[in-house]
Amino acid sequence: MNKKNLIGTFSLNTCPNITEIISKNLDYLIIDREHGSHDFNSTNIVNKIIKKNCMSLIRASNLNKIEIQRCLDLNPDGILIPQISSYEDAEFAVSCSYFKPNGDRGLSPYTAAFDYNHNNSDNKKKTINKKIFIGLLIEGSKGLEALEDICLNFAKDISLIYFGLYDFTSSLNLKPEWHDPKVIKAVKKIVKICKNHKIRVGSIARNYNEIKFLKKLGINFICYQNDTGIIHEIFSHIKKIK
Repeated sequence: MNKKNLIGTFSLNTCPNITEIISKNLDYLIIDREHGSHDFNSTNIVNKIIKKNCMSLIRASNLNKIEIQRCLDLNPDGILIPQISSYEDAEFAVSCSYFKPNGDRGLSPYTAAFDYNHNNSDNKKKTINKKIFIGLLIEGSKGLEALEDICLNFAKDISLIYFGLYDFTSSLNLKPEWHDPKVIKAVKKIVKICKNHKIRVGSIARNYNEIKFLKKLGINFICYQNDTGIIHEIFSHIKKIK
């Protein structure tokens, strides 16, 4: 997807109908297995729905080879891998996400990623390696310190660097406020590093004004709240006009 700015959200709910409605209006939707209640059955169902409407991504529940492998076997458009707190974490995440010779991802051809058959497996591996969208969720001060080396060495392997506002500001001992000058300065540094290596940079916006603000900062993968937050916000407004 070559659009300059991508806007989407995280999916914590497991309802296929809500997922379908939301996905029709976004550039991407992230099935959240880290903070949501998705098991692999619901992940499989909503992934197929999302792929019809926008880019389908799965946030793995943790930095674990089998977890990453099982998420990718469902054949999403890509994966977001959390808990990247060092260069070694990034190296491990990339290795788990790609088949040989790019990485060390395990293989079963009888999965959705291979159309449930073993025919042309070598060609399928090459195609998957070429098109997969890999996002790394950078966490903690050590993760941020390693960002330059991560981008320098894995620019050809990763599509996105994502940092959460709350974890990011906590690592700086600051409040989670985008307009804090110290936050802005730190974000600009992250954006510059990612831009130099042609990697998307993403984070969360909690309202429409923050979407505009993040665009100005150069963040081009904007996550608007998550689906449960959006639903809560809408019905809170309705409650006020009863």
